[in-house]
Amino acid sequence: MTETTVLDFKLSNTFEEYRTHMSAPEQQAMFAEMGVKTFYIGVSKDDSGRATVMFQGPENVLYDIFMNPETKPVVEASGHIYDGTVVTRWLA
Repeated sequence: MTETTVLDFKLSNTFEEYRTHMSAPEQQAMFAEMGVKTFYIGVSKDDSGRATVMFQGPENVLYDIFMNPETKPVVEASGHIYDGTVVTRWLA
């Protein structure tokens, strides 16, 4: 099944810096290798220090990577504050 993973989190940098990092060719290549597509990156209208990202890919792929504590430095390199992230998962 295809899984849509939604991450809602705080930022340690600006939204523009975060979006630039996520859109970089090397980031997109990494996601492509996992079979994951980023199809939405947005900033909260009411809190510019909070963002949401939606990914689609094979079931459990992104979730398992994100939940692995060893990936925390990679996640936080983008400006994503790992602690407090709300993760929801949807199947299609």
